Amino acid sequence: MKKRYFVLIIVLITSWACTVTKKVKTGDEAYQLKQYSVAVGMLEKEYEQTKGQEVKFRKAFYLGKSYGILNQPDEAIRWFQKAVKHKPAPEIKEQLAFAYKRNEQYEDAHKEFIQFYNETGQNKWRQEAELCKQAIQRKSDLDDYNISTFSVNSKYGEYSPTYLDDEHIVFTSDREESQGSDTYKWTGNAFSDLYVTNINGRQVRSFDAIINTGANEGTACFSKDGNQIFFTRCESIDLRDQYCRIYFSHRPNGFWMEAEPLMFFSEKTNFAHPCLIENDSVLVFSAAPESSDGTYDLYYSERVDGGWTEPELMPSSINSLGNEKFPTSYKDTLFFSSDALPGYGGYDIFYTVLSTQGAWSKPVNMGIPINSGADDFGLAIDPTYKRNKQVELQGYFSSARNVGTGDDLFFFTKYVKEEKEDENPVAEDTAKEFKTYLSIRVVEIQYEDNDPNKKIIGKKAISNAKLDISYLKESQQAKTDKSGRYTLELQPDLQVLLTAEKKDYITNKLMASTALVGTPAGDTTINVELPLDKILYDKEIVLQSIYYDYERWEIRKDAKPSLDTLKNLLELNPSLKIQLISHTDCRGEVAYNQTLSQKRAESAVQYLTSSGIARERMRPLGMGEMHPAVICQCDNCSEAEHQANRRTTFKILRN
Repeated sequence: MKKRYFVLIIVLITSWACTVTKKVKTGDEAYQLKQYSVAVGMLEKEYEQTKGQEVKFRKAFYLGKSYGILNQPDEAIRWFQKAVKHKPAPEIKEQLAFAYKRNEQYEDAHKEFIQFYNETGQNKWRQEAELCKQAIQRKSDLDDYNISTFSVNSKYGEYSPTYLDDEHIVFTSDREESQGSDTYKWTGNAFSDLYVTNINGRQVRSFDAIINTGANEGTACFSKDGNQIFFTRCESIDLRDQYCRIYFSHRPNGFWMEAEPLMFFSEKTNFAHPCLIENDSVLVFSAAPESSDGTYDLYYSERVDGGWTEPELMPSSINSLGNEKFPTSYKDTLFFSSDALPGYGGYDIFYTVLSTQGAWSKPVNMGIPINSGADDFGLAIDPTYKRNKQVELQGYFSSARNVGTGDDLFFFTKYVKEEKEDENPVAEDTAKEFKTYLSIRVVEIQYEDNDPNKKIIGKKAISNAKLDISYLKESQQAKTDKSGRYTLELQPDLQVLLTAEKKDYITNKLMASTALVGTPAGDTTINVELPLDKILYDKEIVLQSIYYDYERWEIRKDAKPSLDTLKNLLELNPSLKIQLISHTDCRGEVAYNQTLSQKRAESAVQYLTSSGIARERMRPLGMGEMHPAVICQCDNCSEAEHQANRRTTFKILRN
């Protein structure tokens, strides 16, 4: 993993703007404030009392969404069916189809998705139909698994099991004995706490009084020696809305110390679900920065002396445009749940493996019956388990599949499945020809403080972006849908040039390949992501690796790749005009530094002009030492600070 050694010192508030404690007057207001358990009662009464079709549609739609969130899929389907009768719009029918899928009514869902595919030709509906077909087939052959409910389950929610040691499991629950006297209006139950039990499910007790409070606590992980805990706590700070943060505590003498929050990003970021990997040296967690439109991605931070490094996004193959949550680990495998990667209902559990080169493999769905139509998450592998000829894997996970009882804990054993001989082998000459699809996702890169010189903190879909797709001697144009995607069928082993553009964004391109690895077992979809940056006028953007020899202004060989990248940007965006700016450090005479920086800026412009960029599109400007990036007393500046100040930047000009 890439290391960025920025030690985290200051503690800030995280954000998950939780308004579930405010009083409401209408069902619509309760729904908007995420008070779903309150909303359903109010909305049903309001639905019966109103006569207007548009109002009835809205009430029915909100009821369908609320019951879905409350894990009552039968009721969700009933109300979505009513909503469709009031307004048979495609987006409402989609909600009904996905409600069928979550309720494992795969035949009904398959029928709806096939109809969508026939009407639109969009391959995403074909993929959804195929997943439903796979689920129907898989549910008839489950003899390689044994899954049983864990005895700690109650009529309340129990979820996110994790091993404290070989003999004890810690889990989260909102049962009545939890700390605090308030009711959490999202669920209608108590606020959640951490609980501990032995592995046979007896002697359940509150985890620790210093960790559990009147706020929502949950989803913990422990260091290998069991003496450090990381967990999520959602609480109100200074009488403001509630936010969720990751807290840390340790027990130096057998007693847990007061938990302290970790600082990542700004106070308007929502954090959850910590997980330690790589011998406790890396913390993986889920977060929804303010710029993410409320969706969660997985991030990681590395442990350093005195704190943690700046968080980095996990690869785009793991993070989708939906939500990725509940990471857990076992050896070199990371498990997590996603509601947007191809799955069988709500959140599905996936796994990815870290290679010796530090790269994560493409996520793999754990499949049915670990996954179901409901939300499945928080998988914990038994640390004492050892694979043998009979047992392949065992452990615990949480799921909402037991309808009406909230989330529950399940114990699973996966057996080594005997390969059955094919009674009707398919001859080679009649083998099925599988299709290859290229799925393009155009996203806007989100930077901390909206500053492209700072770290990337997220991404969001760009809908209606124009795409130019070129391969062989063919070219076609398309536009992305509301999820930022466009999918097309292509031959394998093609090199495809993709160009994306949209007003107010910098046009970008990349080369994609439809080359397949190994022999496909079915239709294959190759996913590529094409990022676009917002056009920020008059904002200095640092060009990395633009260095000059001491007291010289000629462009060095190691500076050319960065300038070539800028050249490509200008070629793709012929209407852009830029100002190239050169800065020096504070050493030397002011007038000399001013002259030197002007010559360096002119050298950069000359290089780009010789590469084919029109001279009138660029303006060189030397700033000397007047605007340092790092302010320090010149004689006491470190070499790193001097280097930060010796920089070349560019601005996109309005005229």
